[in-house]
Amino acid sequence: MGKGTSKPRKRAVSRPSAARAVQPESHTRSFPCPDDLWYEVSQFARERELGTPAAAARLLLRSGLGVERRMRELQAARDWQIEQAWADLKLIAEGDRTFASWDEIEQAGERARLRIRERESAQHAVATNG
Repeated sequence: MGKGTSKPRKRAVSRPSAARAVQPESHTRSFPCPDDLWYEVSQFARERELGTPAAAARLLLRSGLGVERRMRELQAARDWQIEQAWADLKLIAEGDRTFASWDEIEQAGERARLRIRERESAQHAVATNG
C-alpha cells in the first residue's frame, strides 16, 4: 500500500450509557384542560406547596393511576372469591364435598358480606375524594 491508500476508519456507533438506559425519559406533554379544572390543580399545588401546577398534575396523575390499578385488583379478587364460592357450592350440592354446620356457613357468609361492604365503602371514599 502506498502513502495515500490507508483504509477508511469505521465510525463508532453511539450507544446510550447504562445510566441513561435505566432512567425513563421525561417528555413534555401538552393537553387541553378546562380552566376550572386547571384552577383546581393550581390550588392543589399551592396547598401542597408543590411549586407548579405541572408538578401537581404529575402527582395527581400518578396517584389516580395507582387508585385505578388497586380498584382493578380488588375487582379481580372479588370476582375470584365469587367464582370460588360458586365452585364450592356446586361441589357441596353434588355431594362431592362435605361442609360444616349451617351456623358456620352463615358466619362465613356474614364475614364475606362485611368484606364486600368495606370494599364498597373504600371505593366510595376514593371516588368522593378524587
